Amino acid sequence: MDDLTVPEKKSMVPFLRQLYITTAVSVNIMGHGCVIGISAILIPSLRRPESSIHATHSEESWIASIIGFALIVGNLIITPTMDRLGRKRSHILSIFPILVGWFLLLLADSVPTLIAARFLQGLSMGILGPLGSVIIGEMTNPKNRGPLLTLISLSLTLGVLFTQTLGIFLSWKQTVIACSFITFTSLCMQIYCPESPPWLCSQGRLDECREVFLWLRGDGPEERDELEKMIQAKMMERKSSVAGQTISFGTKVRRTIRFFKETYKKPDFYKPIIIMLHIYTMFQFAGINVFSSYMIDIIRQVVGPEANAEYLMVVFNIERLISNLLAIFLMANMKRRSLLFSAGFLCVTSYIGKGLYVYAKQNDKLPFPDNQWVPIGLIGLYMFSLAVGISSIPFTISGELFPLAYRGLGGGISVLALSLNFFLAVKCFPVLTTEIGLPSTYFLYTGIVVYCLTVIWFMLPETKDRTLQEIEESFRGKKAVEDPANEPLNDVNVQKYLAMRRCSSQIMY
Repeated sequence: MDDLTVPEKKSMVPFLRQLYITTAVSVNIMGHGCVIGISAILIPSLRRPESSIHATHSEESWIASIIGFALIVGNLIITPTMDRLGRKRSHILSIFPILVGWFLLLLADSVPTLIAARFLQGLSMGILGPLGSVIIGEMTNPKNRGPLLTLISLSLTLGVLFTQTLGIFLSWKQTVIACSFITFTSLCMQIYCPESPPWLCSQGRLDECREVFLWLRGDGPEERDELEKMIQAKMMERKSSVAGQTISFGTKVRRTIRFFKETYKKPDFYKPIIIMLHIYTMFQFAGINVFSSYMIDIIRQVVGPEANAEYLMVVFNIERLISNLLAIFLMANMKRRSLLFSAGFLCVTSYIGKGLYVYAKQNDKLPFPDNQWVPIGLIGLYMFSLAVGISSIPFTISGELFPLAYRGLGGGISVLALSLNFFLAVKCFPVLTTEIGLPSTYFLYTGIVVYCLTVIWFMLPETKDRTLQEIEESFRGKKAVEDPANEPLNDVNVQKYLAMRRCSSQIMY
């Protein structure tokens, strides 16, 4: 990934304003990292004799996994909301459920209250998932957009690290108070953020659009040119759609049905969906959220009950942060497929290694029973594979595969797999480890990852250093110019602008 490039103006003010917008989103995402990380602190605390709340194994899995189910609800809510209310108000709206969730956790005196609080927090995560990338994509310079988007994944990791480090020294309720301040800080920052220029333009508020765009990007010839292209593109988009028309509900339904009939057979529609369904499934069953939710339990089962699980938890989170930073360099210098399958191979190897080690340990077949460095090394290799490739590649590819015409619909359909598999992977893990044991659970999850990687191997095209148009053509198997239906706009500059502004459609949880 390219280094951050300040827009071609002497003043750094526009870049700093874009950085502020990105930071407001990233601080909110850091709060989401706290939501994911708090499970590893909360669940062991509920098992202590002095705890006022006690949960069964099934209830513990619901506490950890309910946010995955809530993600689906949030995903469904945000698409019409951000188009109707705008990016700024939708972002502010996304913050309130997570704040209420922290408040409920603080006052909770029963398991149902804990689950309700976690559901509200997952709802916020589902809302901001599609919205955060859209905000950064629409309000930053395209040259800086890629590096700025990486701050999202770093913020998520920082949130997990922050929560689980504090949890070593503070009670889980004191940790909740600290986490709530992060979310409140994001709310305060967002109040001072402007509305997105493309959304203002889509609403016909052109004067406000021009004012905000030039405030964010600077007032130069290049910026003026991009602004006019954006306005022209939006106006042509409105003219080519049914925007502003008064049509009956029945007509809308018939048009929607006809659209689906004409669309679902197109390879540039269904192939990206199939690919992303398998990438999202692989992402969740590779176990990044499973490990974050049950980290202390997993460390004690793999390394041993005598291990300093809290200390190792912090060490592995620091490794995750460093690996995320390394991923930025690797993304800029390696092909997408090479990085994905290299990380996938390491993930599968470490999964199998951990499963075999625990199996041998449980059956007294280890030649070195007291050596903790082997399981620690296997977990370290596992964390490296997740952070450097498994969790970074999907975030990038999700914004490269879908054609602009189907990006909202295709991304919305495929991202349901991300949320659903979050719930399934986290919910089933403790149940499976109890019923069939940790080694068999690892082998089962390994099988799912291998299956997904196999499908991805045969279907995923290389996207690095290829234009979005070239990627679309690879799915269709023909040049775009051979199909006039794929050229709704005649202005080449407008087409270039639309392609340039496309970004990742979903924050990866």
